[in-house]
Amino acid sequence: MIKSFEIPWDNNTKETVSYEDDITFGELEAILNQCLDMTQVNEPKVNLPLYRQLILTAVITKAPFKVKEVASIRNLKSSVAKTIMKEVMKDYPLAKYLEEWVETFVGQDIAEAQEISTTSSQGNTVGRKTKSTRSQ
Repeated sequence: MIKSFEIPWDNNTKETVSYEDDITFGELEAILNQCLDMTQVNEPKVNLPLYRQLILTAVITKAPFKVKEVASIRNLKSSVAKTIMKEVMKDYPLAKYLEEWVETFVGQDIAEAQEISTTSSQGNTVGRKTKSTRSQ
């Protein structure tokens, strides 16, 4: 599906940026392959700037700058790039894909035992009430 949002552009104008919210498996694997070093599974090395640039060039379909070119992303004003990344990365969080890669590499049980997965919250038991069964 194509999603769109507006960004601030020249002379206080707004421009539309559109992007594909789901790329092919092959495209995603190629990007991850370039950005992740899994030689030490419990301490993967991530080239985050490259990941973000490659995702943006792969998924943006319409913008007031040249799409599909890393140089055009690098030359954006920082505030504009931040706005674009904030929107696009909602659909492409690296932690999700990193967790999937680790599970594929070592298996889910081992990944959970080594606490490689992303942070999760535990249920809250504070203030939990139980019904007493008093006979009257």
